[in-house]
Amino acid sequence: MSDLPTTNDTLGRQLRRLGIDGETPNGAQWASLLQRVAETYDEHNNDRELLERSLEISSREMRELFDELQCVSEGQLAFERDRLQAVFDAVDTALLVVDQHGIVNAANPEAARLLGSRARLVGSSLATLLNVGTTADSGRCLLDENDVAAILQAHRWQADGIYLRPHGRAPFPGDCAIVPFEGGPTNNNARGAVVVITDNTHRVAEQTRWGWEATHDSLTGLSNRRAFMDLLQHALDVADHNGLWPSLLVVNIDWFKSVNDRLGTRTGDRLLVETARRIEHTVRKVDAIARLDGGEFVVLCEAMERPDIAVLEAARLIGAIEAPFHFDGEVVQVTTSVGIALAHEECRFADKLLQNADLAVFQAKANGRNRIETFDDMVRPQTRRRVTMERALREAIDNDGLSVVYQPIFDIEFDRVVAFEALARWHDATLGPMAPDEFIALAEDAGLITAIGDRVLEIACRDASTWLAVAGGPIDLHFNVSSRQLSASTFVNFLGRVLKHHHLAPENLTLELTESMFLDNPERSENRLNALRDIGVQIAIDDFGTLYSSLAQLHRFPIDVVKLNRQFVSSLIEAPQSRHTLQAVVEFAAGFDYTVVAEGVEQAAELEVLRELKCDRAQGYFLGVPLPPAEALLLAAASTNRAFVDSDQGDR
Repeated sequence: MSDLPTTNDTLGRQLRRLGIDGETPNGAQWASLLQRVAETYDEHNNDRELLERSLEISSREMRELFDELQCVSEGQLAFERDRLQAVFDAVDTALLVVDQHGIVNAANPEAARLLGSRARLVGSSLATLLNVGTTADSGRCLLDENDVAAILQAHRWQADGIYLRPHGRAPFPGDCAIVPFEGGPTNNNARGAVVVITDNTHRVAEQTRWGWEATHDSLTGLSNRRAFMDLLQHALDVADHNGLWPSLLVVNIDWFKSVNDRLGTRTGDRLLVETARRIEHTVRKVDAIARLDGGEFVVLCEAMERPDIAVLEAARLIGAIEAPFHFDGEVVQVTTSVGIALAHEECRFADKLLQNADLAVFQAKANGRNRIETFDDMVRPQTRRRVTMERALREAIDNDGLSVVYQPIFDIEFDRVVAFEALARWHDATLGPMAPDEFIALAEDAGLITAIGDRVLEIACRDASTWLAVAGGPIDLHFNVSSRQLSASTFVNFLGRVLKHHHLAPENLTLELTESMFLDNPERSENRLNALRDIGVQIAIDDFGTLYSSLAQLHRFPIDVVKLNRQFVSSLIEAPQSRHTLQAVVEFAAGFDYTVVAEGVEQAAELEVLRELKCDRAQGYFLGVPLPPAEALLLAAASTNRAFVDSDQGDR
């Protein structure tokens, strides 16, 4: 077997397994060898076929996977393209896509709205579509064809606060930016740019409106106090150089607050607007006009050659305003008081000149209204104090400078507190504590009584709600209503809102009205009182006996309480015959089921007589002085607890 050719290891192993080792194989061995070789070829063929099938399967799977990946990629690209197109179309900023030559390739809907249809925009040159200037009528263009070409080869270009003038359209304020995009590593390979245009029309209009509102009265369209005072000071500064001093007129509608309360704010507003128009048509074109507050206007007469011109103009204003106003078939007629202040070297500041004109108009009102007064340095001190007081009172109303105290009302039979009367108080930081009679009279005359009444009612209902929560039981609240407050068309609704806001039961509030409010206009008063009764509040006649009316006259009205004038009480001791009068009133009131309250009890003897006469309730400094809210709360809590104890003992 040494002559056999060299075999590989695998063949050698097969020969040895057949017993052929170094010898020539015999016939049987040759047959076995050939059989093994044939089997080996068969195995090889099987392995090859298996490999070929595996390769075929792998190739098919790879093709399928490739096809699937290709489909997914194309779908994703389509999705991203659609998403970007949706964003492009949806943004509220105008977008244009231009090529490297500045030709528009795409435009979104906002661009079409501002610049023209997409069909017109696409294919057009940016420079011919859009003219950019610094103002709406600017003749200088910030962006021409050369500019566009330069920008496309450079970096971002932006201009804010400009005016864009689309071809054939009106200019509009806006911002514009051009952002090149690149197709290669350098800007020289730029393929185009995105043009971003922002429409600022709405924003500029809002800014213009805000500026107008900051300097004008929204109702009449006249200048407001702030703008007028700046104008007045400028006029005074000019006059200080040229010597032509202006005059200032304060035009005040007499009893405007009363008219507004009686006829309603809608008619009051129309009166102010029409008055403003009449003033504009009456004064000179060079004169400046403003509305300061309520029914008060001012007129600045500049560079007057003769001071008497201001007086003549004031007279024309009074005549123009006193002519009847006609609103929806209703005739309204008002008068006007005018105060004039002349500027000069010693009076060259706006605040001082306005103060002088205010003093003059107050003097006109004090002298009977519907007249003209000119300020001079001899204006009476009381007029100056009145002006100062009214200004301070207006500030107190606006800045929560008023307070409320509460005077207790006692049940005479059970000797305990059953109610409090709310009383307004005013303590000014400069003027000090003000007497109620003084500032209430001022409020009536200045038309501020309704504002004070509304504020006091709000505070009192809030405090009464606190008493109820802390004391654990209801304590009635008495509140004085002025005739102007009652006649205001909004009062009933306002009262209902206040009660609801403070969770105060209407039956725990008693509104006190004077006899004159019942008798001046009985039918109107009855309707208004019935509206109040529908809310559920109690109605009281305050200071009964001052007008010599009888309870029989008042029986037609929905009354619950009669408060006797303090003169009834003070005369009980000095004039014993008054006892019979009072007894008749008490018995008559009892017949109508009225509760009788005696005011002004100052001594024990008066209280004893009232107890003997079976008067229901009493109020006065002998029983209790007006208390601040915290002390009234303690008294209310003690009285409520005592009522519970008395009730419990009575049950036993």
